[in-house]
Amino acid sequence: MRTLLTVACAVVALACPAAASAIVGGSAAKPGSYPFVVTVGDTTAFYCGGTLIAPDVVLTAAHCLTDRRTALAQLRVSDATRTVGVAALVLHPKFDEASMHYDAALLILSQPMEGVRTLPMASSSPRAGTTVSAAGWGKTREGAATTPGELRSVALEVGTTTICSRGNTSFGPYFAPSMVCASGPGRDTCAGDSGGPLVGTIGGHAALVGITSFGDGCARPGHPGVYTRVTAVRAWVLSQLKLVAATPATVA
Repeated sequence: MRTLLTVACAVVALACPAAASAIVGGSAAKPGSYPFVVTVGDTTAFYCGGTLIAPDVVLTAAHCLTDRRTALAQLRVSDATRTVGVAALVLHPKFDEASMHYDAALLILSQPMEGVRTLPMASSSPRAGTTVSAAGWGKTREGAATTPGELRSVALEVGTTTICSRGNTSFGPYFAPSMVCASGPGRDTCAGDSGGPLVGTIGGHAALVGITSFGDGCARPGHPGVYTRVTAVRAWVLSQLKLVAATPATVA
């Protein structure tokens, strides 16, 4: 799991040096390049990332919420300019903490983040060898004591099922139906990046292809990071959004 265990900070996440950082082997994200990325936490700490798929809906990792078990009233989501509460959360019904299968959850915000660009969910998964990118505020190296305080991003390459299966044993066998892996030499997501987006290009448009989930360490050779496969949870997300009358961004 790639949850940042303790990040005490002020309420506005991106203004808080302790809440930000991220990504091994990447670089500072250009301003405005990931407007759909948010932090997820409670009233005193932010410990995961998430992606706005609608102005009032965040898709994140289920383990971010089960690890902390934060009371709903204490949950907070922040972008660069504001912090809002969470009205409801829904874990994927097939999520399993032991295996990390279907590591996905929805946060329904107490009010929409108007004027913010959302990211559509991919309608197909990227092929092995495809270049994707991850973004977050996690640690920049395995075991780092502090975080740099800025949103960072990194280019990664999607791995084959064989590479993914050989490289990860932390939570049992790699499960291709709900997982996709990605890595690069000296490049990876790390602690604090959980729940954040893996972004690919589908039909010529940027789309959410994965949710940062877990890995064996950070940027260890032969151990790619593992992400929840968005196409595996897309139908469930859409069914849940119908219940709250939310309108996600779409991609053909």
